[in-house]
Amino acid sequence: MDKQPLDPTLQGIPSWITPELIADTVRTWQRYYTKPLTAKDAVGILVGVGNLFASLSGVSSHETLRRTGTGQQSGTGT
Repeated sequence: MDKQPLDPTLQGIPSWITPELIADTVRTWQRYYTKPLTAKDAVGILVGVGNLFASLSGVSSHETLRRTGTGQQSGTGT
């Protein structure tokens, strides 16, 4: 299976978010939304879940988790 190219508007996202994970996230969550989800929406969902997991697990991330939009937030919950 060939790797899907990453949308150029999504540069700078955490390395653990792959095009395949974005596509899976859209497929999984689309049924809960009336409007079509975009790759940017999926990245927002994934970063939110990643931050929640990091916060609940108490594990500090070596990588900064970025929100969609401006600004950024560390994976340590601070």
